[in-house]
Amino acid sequence: MTTRLTQALGVRHPIVLAGMAGGPTTPELVAAVSDAGGLGTFGLTGMSLDAVREAVGRACALTSAPVAINVLVAPATPPDPSAPDPRAVLAPLRAELGMPEAPSAPPPAATPQELVAAGLEAGARVVSVGLGDPGVVAHLARGAGAPLMAMASSVEDAVRAVDSGADVIVAQGSEAGGHRSTFHVPEDGVVPLVGTFALVPQVVAALDVPVVAAGAVMNGRGLAAALALGADGVQMGTRFLVATESGAPEGYRRRVRTARDTDTVVTRAVSGRPARGIRNRLITTLEAAGPPALGYPAQAGATAGVRAAAAAADDPEMIALWAGQAAGLSGSGQSAREIIEEVVAEAEAVIRGLARGL
Repeated sequence: MTTRLTQALGVRHPIVLAGMAGGPTTPELVAAVSDAGGLGTFGLTGMSLDAVREAVGRACALTSAPVAINVLVAPATPPDPSAPDPRAVLAPLRAELGMPEAPSAPPPAATPQELVAAGLEAGARVVSVGLGDPGVVAHLARGAGAPLMAMASSVEDAVRAVDSGADVIVAQGSEAGGHRSTFHVPEDGVVPLVGTFALVPQVVAALDVPVVAAGAVMNGRGLAAALALGADGVQMGTRFLVATESGAPEGYRRRVRTARDTDTVVTRAVSGRPARGIRNRLITTLEAAGPPALGYPAQAGATAGVRAAAAAADDPEMIALWAGQAAGLSGSGQSAREIIEEVVAEAEAVIRGLARGL
């Protein structure tokens, strides 16, 4: 399956692993996706620079194929003094997890520029950006000769990303799991939710760069449909959450495998920015308190301790279960290579069948 995407990225198959920050994108998962012909991507946001160098270096040692890094570049948003502090709201959950009553302040986070520089230094060959204008890291990608990918959830943002130096656009439909890659979030937190089938062909019509479809792509039928819409490939996250190499806790995997199409919600409660995940006790508790009091990314920092402790305890009710609306199609027990091979084979079969008029 040769497309403009495979040629631009130097990969065999037009499949990109979403840069899922927070643990799912282990070195083994990233390397396995790349080694199978796709593009493995690390989600670097929230990692220390030493952890970035170690993880990316290990993945690059496991495969000679290109490895990508993803950073979130959204600017901070102001706090809402009218809403209660999430640290107080989460006190009952901390108690259940045996955590200290007063959570410690998180260490200063590395900047997107620092994360990208560290990832490139460790051997990454593609840079990916979400939640904002890629121009803030474009000079680093150009200096390393690395293609620059940018996520966008509207035609307007996609055009702006290309103007800022993006070589590839990931058109993120509203069905996609994780943070909405919207450049600007209004004060009320309501962002446009344009579905994949509506967004992709409009982005393709507006631009002359490779376009990647993201949002509810779980199998070869999804890849074939994306190509039919004019995309040059797909980005998949939720399907790889349950891969054997994924770092997602087992409870997270179970919830993804059994999720119904109506089980996810778009919420600002966990991080301060809109993101799609499976509704659970963490989301319900935070949403009941009102708007995110601390804004982004301070809200994410305030909830990070509970989420990390819950992940260690394998309690899916207190984890941020980021997942897309088609999570229930994820299956189980497959390696990343098996997923890639199955998706490609099914897409080829679908395309051949359509060509025969079946």
